[in-house]
Amino acid sequence: MDILQLLHIQSRLIPDLFEKFNKRYELLVTIKVHQPVGRKSLIDIVGMTERQLRTECDVLFKLGLISKNTTGMTVTSEGESFLADVKGLFVEDPFLSARKIIREHFGIKEVYVIRGDFTKSEVTREDMVRLLFDKVNGILTKECVIGVSGGSTMQYVASKVDKTFGYDKNLMITPIRGALTISNTGYQSNDIATQMAVNSNHNYQLLHAPDNIGSRTMDELMKEPIVKQAVDIINQTSIIIHSVGDAFEMASRRRLSLDIVQKLKDNNVQSEAFGSYFDSKGNNVYQSKTIGMNYEDVSKVTNIFTIVGGGTKANAVYSYLNSKPKNTTLIIDEPLCKKILKTVITH
Repeated sequence: MDILQLLHIQSRLIPDLFEKFNKRYELLVTIKVHQPVGRKSLIDIVGMTERQLRTECDVLFKLGLISKNTTGMTVTSEGESFLADVKGLFVEDPFLSARKIIREHFGIKEVYVIRGDFTKSEVTREDMVRLLFDKVNGILTKECVIGVSGGSTMQYVASKVDKTFGYDKNLMITPIRGALTISNTGYQSNDIATQMAVNSNHNYQLLHAPDNIGSRTMDELMKEPIVKQAVDIINQTSIIIHSVGDAFEMASRRRLSLDIVQKLKDNNVQSEAFGSYFDSKGNNVYQSKTIGMNYEDVSKVTNIFTIVGGGTKANAVYSYLNSKPKNTTLIIDEPLCKKILKTVITH
């Protein structure tokens, strides 16, 4: 019997075995990443209460995995050895089964799950973004157009880009659609494209066109040389990086009419991506009008990377995945994985 089989049997007898293990493992890794680090600093990183953190740190200390001194906590040599042993045994992919279920159920290209909560743990956020960059870097060609969406998650992604992204490649980074019809928040796709390109020392092409516009206005804008040039570049996109938003939050940002919002409610719309609003079954209920790529255009792109975290996004992500975006590589965190998996199994 190998270690995985043994732990599976133990988890049936002690259901919270894996949960406790994961919590202490993540805490140990977090201490290693930030060492020397004090409890007050750790509270903001790991999302525990002060009492919970003190208890868990005391356990790690008594086990000889961490040491405490005036400068903060550090991982001992025994703790380093433990992390190496665990990584070699099974921690590298504890979500293998969950990934397979989600991937096959929705018919998408690949699924990756990162430990911890994106909304609470900086370690989790950084690990998700680092994985995203690794996967994108692995498929880049010498010359490549990367299309990006807007949003708070994408703004975080852009803030972490450095010159290792697309190193030795000739990249063009562009928004894939027009901007939201609100004042600049730093979450606009133009802002994301600019920040990613500047941080990685690549070229960028902006799209100066509002979102959710009328057909006549769209036709007139398409005659403008600068808009036509931007659209020509967008149409060459071979990689897309985006996140998934809550339908009504995005409807509010786009200032959709009351009639449209009511239509979204009547159809139980849950998610928004690429200007499309999807119901719980993945049906495209409404498509906002803008210049650039729509959902049908995006579906023809070979490599789509969707990065999203937090259990509160479960309904939105489940809704979007039901649209069967087959070329998608999904990168999610642990809480989101668990909720999606539970919904898949119960349905």
